[in-house]
Amino acid sequence: MNIKQTWNRMNRQNKITAVIGLIVLIIGIPVGGNWLHYRFTHAITDDAFVESDLINLTPRVAGHIKELLADESDTITRDQVLAILDPIDYQAQVELYEARLEQIKKVVEVTKVSLQKARETVGHDIAIAEDGIKQAQAGMKKARADYEQVQKDFPRIENLYKTRSVPKTRLDMIQAQKDGAEAGVHGASASVTVAQTTRKKALTAKLTVEELEKTLAAQEESIRETEKALAIARLNLEHTRIKSPVNGTVAKKFIFAGDYANPGFPVFSVYDTDNVFVRAHLEETKMKGVQLGQTADLDVDAFPRRTFHGRVIKIGEASGAKFMLIPRDTTTGEFTKVVQRIPIKIAILDDPEHRLKPGYSVTIGIKLN
Repeated sequence: MNIKQTWNRMNRQNKITAVIGLIVLIIGIPVGGNWLHYRFTHAITDDAFVESDLINLTPRVAGHIKELLADESDTITRDQVLAILDPIDYQAQVELYEARLEQIKKVVEVTKVSLQKARETVGHDIAIAEDGIKQAQAGMKKARADYEQVQKDFPRIENLYKTRSVPKTRLDMIQAQKDGAEAGVHGASASVTVAQTTRKKALTAKLTVEELEKTLAAQEESIRETEKALAIARLNLEHTRIKSPVNGTVAKKFIFAGDYANPGFPVFSVYDTDNVFVRAHLEETKMKGVQLGQTADLDVDAFPRRTFHGRVIKIGEASGAKFMLIPRDTTTGEFTKVVQRIPIKIAILDDPEHRLKPGYSVTIGIKLN
């Protein structure tokens, strides 16, 4: 019996069933073929989720929350101020160090003027004292020479007087010269002593200059320390403005206006919309042919009519089991083989409007090499 006779003998219902079956067969063969081809040429898993870098914003200084400028689900930009701490205490510290710095600078200016005057005076006094010593020493030398000459002449005149060769007035004259020369020596010696004393006073004044120099150095060091303290105070004042380090979205708010915030405790959690990616855990049996740079299809449950695309940018160096809190211990011999999963990081290539949110479930298909 040929096909035509069989067809003629079939009733209407059987004919409709046969036609539908034929249509399903015609459509199913290419669809099934594509399905099988995709399974053989792609590594597929539904153990994948959209993720992003989640950043907890914590204050660097403590204080009461004066104002919150963002709320959950708000879109934020880099360096946008999200919260402000009460800045009164930190502003007072800045003003205190500014006033202290201004005061120290005025004292330094006074010390510099005093030091300049002292240097000029001491230099002048030392120069005069040195010149006075030289003059006194020269006078002393001349007085001694005169005295020594008189000492030589006096015995000779005295002998001549005893022989009546010179009159009494000549003896008296040489005696007066001797007494004058002796007095001149004593006077010159006193002048040398006075000049040396004056020099010692000038050198003592030089020690005052050195003390002023040390005082000035200490004051300038105090200026540097105060400037550092002022810079820290200004930085703390700036830290009362909590800013976002990334472009992103506020995922969670942990604190409210009026609460007291401490460093290390988060005020907001934000995720970076510029670094949204898919993290998948692929069975080790499907890793053959998976390499960096391969493309991947991303079917997101939230968008069933759209397929996103990505690229493999990182392949884990160990399975997820190695990072468990309590790793498996098979040393006792109790062992059941379980297929391990390797973490895969996939960059999203075609989501410029940032529609994919962290936490979305994804089914991935990595095209094998």
